[in-house]
Amino acid sequence: MNRALSYPVRGFCAASRNVTYGSVGGDVDGYLDKYYYGRRTAECMIPNFRNIYSHDMDFVGGYMAFTACNRSNQNAQGMPDQIGGAYKDALTETGPWGMYMYMQGETIPKETNFVALSKDKKDEWGIPLLTTNVDYDDNDEKLLKDFITQGREMLDACNVKNIWHNDNHWAPGRDIHEMGGCRMGKDPKTSLLNGWNQFHNCKNVFVTDGACMTSTANQSPSILYMAFTARAANYAVSEMKKGNL
Repeated sequence: MNRALSYPVRGFCAASRNVTYGSVGGDVDGYLDKYYYGRRTAECMIPNFRNIYSHDMDFVGGYMAFTACNRSNQNAQGMPDQIGGAYKDALTETGPWGMYMYMQGETIPKETNFVALSKDKKDEWGIPLLTTNVDYDDNDEKLLKDFITQGREMLDACNVKNIWHNDNHWAPGRDIHEMGGCRMGKDPKTSLLNGWNQFHNCKNVFVTDGACMTSTANQSPSILYMAFTARAANYAVSEMKKGNL
């Protein structure tokens, strides 16, 4: 199964990402007199339950799952003019309820995931473009397989019918939180940033978004970026007061 993606880009690029290409779902009997009419609740999140207190699986890390229920509205989807009162009414003429789950898995560091300067492609100013090489590995595939097995069992326990599962074969970069490409580490030979999100060789430059991370967890990381930024800013102010910046 080859999901590799390698392409030249200019600007931010990712060398790490969440695993999000697996889903399961099925039909739910009953409740045909119920509908959300604009008050549909958000998806529920099932936290990771793998490798929590010990490494007890044949893969590293774990995954969380998003899940929700909805009703199909094929009548509305088939209407040529998707606007107006008739379309609004058709949205409520729905079929049976369905339930779905999809995964968001942890990605471990991979030496094969990297960002490098292109040897032959340049931008309009003659600056080499960045080439991103990202691929899934055996650990990612094991995460997917376990999620599908566990997801089907969960839906079956909820009395969901006609259970299906899907591996959508999305290439890395389709639906993810982009991380990596300017990673943090102690050694300037193997990392660009130090422990304060500061460039090893350019002390007045800080990178505080997901580029600094060498791997992903299974949860969404945006709040962590905010914490990185606050921490780095506090450090920068302290260093400026000392005359080090």
